[in-house]
Amino acid sequence: MSSHSVQCVKLGWVRCFLLKCTGGYLLIDVYYPGNYAKFEKKLARTGIAASEIKYLLLTHHHDDHAGFAAELVRHTGCQVIAHRNALSALEKGEYEGTAKPVNRRLQIVMAFYLLYYKLFHKGEWDFPPVRLADRDIIIEGDNDEFLKGIGIDGVILHTPGHTRDSISVLLSDRSAFVGDAAMNFLRWTGVGHRPIYIEDINIVYESWRKLRERGARVIYPSHGNCFSAAKLEKSAGLAIST
Repeated sequence: MSSHSVQCVKLGWVRCFLLKCTGGYLLIDVYYPGNYAKFEKKLARTGIAASEIKYLLLTHHHDDHAGFAAELVRHTGCQVIAHRNALSALEKGEYEGTAKPVNRRLQIVMAFYLLYYKLFHKGEWDFPPVRLADRDIIIEGDNDEFLKGIGIDGVILHTPGHTRDSISVLLSDRSAFVGDAAMNFLRWTGVGHRPIYIEDINIVYESWRKLRERGARVIYPSHGNCFSAAKLEKSAGLAIST
């Protein structure tokens, strides 16, 4: 784990990370709707109370990352941090539907998963709307100042490609918390470390290049275990000077 004060709460296939900040914690992402009570129980095992969460950073608007965000805000009063491109989808509580499976093998796998999801979850990727207020923080692009202002030695980077609103947190120890900008998940489908769903693979690679050029050494994805950032080059065939 990062040399900074970081905790991880794993819910299903998503890892939610907590970074120590002034007066409490910043939480990176939540999980599907209906999982807030489970989150509270798992959080308690780390010795952290939900009331200590002062900020919620949403790496993007998908339901497995923003699902119970509105409930968390209601219970804790935490401030939400999101990219401007996420606002419309968050306010509607809807998946934009612009990302597609990264390859044919995954397309077949996800067709079966989607059938399962619709049969047993009775949903269409929706979640309770998250309406940002004046007190919340809207990220326009890269932001090198906000985290430092709340006691976290790091920066927020705009890392689109999976979705147009994707953002990542890069700490001074070179740990990068990237949401779905990169993954270590379903690799048997031939995806490498690419997101299983993408809007534009070339933009994914540009985001990887940015992470590496800004100094990322260890990638903490939402899906799967952490891995060396050097593997991004191998996965994409990139030549990146760091």
